[in-house]
Amino acid sequence: MLRNYIPADRPAVAALWQRSAVRQGYAPRTPGQLGPLLFEHPYFNSRHAFVWENGGGVGAFICGCTGDDIPRGGERGYFTCFLADEALDTPALCADMFAALEESFCAAGKRYSAVTFFNPMRLPWVIPGTPGFEHNNMPGVAAGLPLHSRMLAQGYTEAARECAMYRSLEDFALPPEIKALETRLAADGCTVQPYDPARHTGLEEMLAALENPDWTAQITQAGRTGQMLPVALCGSVVAGFAGPVYPEPTGRGYFAGIGIAPAYQGRGLGRLLFFRLCQAEKEAGARYMSLFTGETNHARKIYESAGFEQVRSFGVLVKEL
Repeated sequence: MLRNYIPADRPAVAALWQRSAVRQGYAPRTPGQLGPLLFEHPYFNSRHAFVWENGGGVGAFICGCTGDDIPRGGERGYFTCFLADEALDTPALCADMFAALEESFCAAGKRYSAVTFFNPMRLPWVIPGTPGFEHNNMPGVAAGLPLHSRMLAQGYTEAARECAMYRSLEDFALPPEIKALETRLAADGCTVQPYDPARHTGLEEMLAALENPDWTAQITQAGRTGQMLPVALCGSVVAGFAGPVYPEPTGRGYFAGIGIAPAYQGRGLGRLLFFRLCQAEKEAGARYMSLFTGETNHARKIYESAGFEQVRSFGVLVKEL
């Protein structure tokens, strides 16, 4: 029987996570650890969560979320995860579960179902080929999983492809060419330094020029709270940023992105910023870094030059309801 999730299902869904989610590459979590990620998350709502009852137990689970305060949330519902025992994991059951979720989105006034990095319910996954290192969210559905092809068959389209990249920081060091770049830029009055609001100007103007609301929120907060924030400077004017710098509890060096204001692009500031960020994360205690970038994003060349390698690929999927 397919029905809405109720609180009494929580132990069974937590057990299903261990059986099913780990097969998809999600990080293992105890029932207590899973609570804040799913059941206790501010955006979790049983209206958008469904289970498949099987012999008195829970054989499958799907959930998503809505919220007008989520980017594009006025028109979109966001798929979060689909779990199913191997014996029940068929295209037909998957289609039924998604139909229930999509109907709940329609009932909430949404016109699209999507799986993107805008979903505030972030689920960690294990980076392949590492000793259990984790990335803190999936920006889509992993290519190569049956779920990816099933969703395409159910009417979803792949709006973009995101590449997950990884590097251990154990052997990271600034190469000679980056030191030479730093010297050339310094001769032109451009440097990379930790942001100091008492000495540096133009942070807000730089962020406004980049037109990225998420960056504006994160980087403004970092600047106000004194978090270490590497910035590119032309004189004392902020031309770009990378960071902020802090190791997450998993040992991952956090990465919000690299941004260079259009007026200062083409000088190599982004490349220098990224290498300096990696060095700062290592010195702060991070063991590794991982990030996402679009397949055709020019920044990918910067990441590869720093020794990052692609470890997974994710489809950003959208369906008009």
